[in-house]
Amino acid sequence: METKNVVIMITITSSVVTLLWVLGLIFANINLFILAMIVLLASIYPTIKYYNDINEFFKKRKNSNSNIVEDERTEHIEEKAGYLTFGLITAVSIYGGIAIITFRNIYPECVNLAYPLFIIAILGLIVNTIIRVYYKRKYS
Repeated sequence: METKNVVIMITITSSVVTLLWVLGLIFANINLFILAMIVLLASIYPTIKYYNDINEFFKKRKNSNSNIVEDERTEHIEEKAGYLTFGLITAVSIYGGIAIITFRNIYPECVNLAYPLFIIAILGLIVNTIIRVYYKRKYS
């Protein structure tokens, strides 16, 4: 399949997913949200399969005026920013959950909000570990 067609297909499915979950929020309809998640799951396979082609397409499109598509500095900056973002989100999730549990005697109705924060932090750490092990095996 041509890269341009794949990019168009992925862009359309992404737009449909966004439209469905926004409509689900507006109309408070969980069925629209579930439909959006089903479309999202269906679009993951072609995105992973054609990831390199899609990535090259957008790199070339972003830098169409210059001959250099991307250099090591850009990759290094994005890598550092990604690590910092992941660390901050994990820390805010953990410390936010701890803060909410600390105030459980004052605000007992908010305790249930702490559990999703802990789950997000734990899932983030698990996914990060799995991805690091995968790339360590792939590039070692």
